[in-house]
Amino acid sequence: MAFQRCIEKKPLTKVSLRDIAAEAGMSHAKLLNYFESRDDLVVSYVRYTKDFMTEKCKAWFLEHDRRDYESNLAYMNAFMSYVANGKAGEERPNATTQTYVLTHYNEEVAQLVKAEFKEWRETMEQCLIAVYGEAAGKQEAEAMMILITGTFLCNYNGVLTGGINHNIIGYLSNLAKS
Repeated sequence: MAFQRCIEKKPLTKVSLRDIAAEAGMSHAKLLNYFESRDDLVVSYVRYTKDFMTEKCKAWFLEHDRRDYESNLAYMNAFMSYVANGKAGEERPNATTQTYVLTHYNEEVAQLVKAEFKEWRETMEQCLIAVYGEAAGKQEAEAMMILITGTFLCNYNGVLTGGINHNIIGYLSNLAKS
């Protein structure tokens, strides 16, 4: 989280291990016991992001029974609202925007992000099949990943109003009805 707080203050390329150590309230030498370099820390952060998001997705579907919602649309909108807003007090890894850009410059980060999305897509597919049966599959999971990633990044960066977070899929379904 200290790394994340640092890159909220300045660009990733300008953040040093000394900055991160100071933000974490530890010495630079102590931080070097955990991470050999800034790249090593970034790689660790990408792994953390993958694990965090996978577990939160699984947990949401386990905690929310489809039968408690009036329709499939209401159920999926509730999930997307969680994606957009999170739970109160949930410390999400929000530095994904900057780490995703690194995929063009760092092959290890690129491979980790590919693995991250593969795992998320597989997790989403398993969750959707558990709820909707075999009607859901790889394409539906991938479509959800596009919505999830876009929603997460847009809300984090504050580039959209967020006024539709409660009905993201509903607004898209309006187009399908036309």
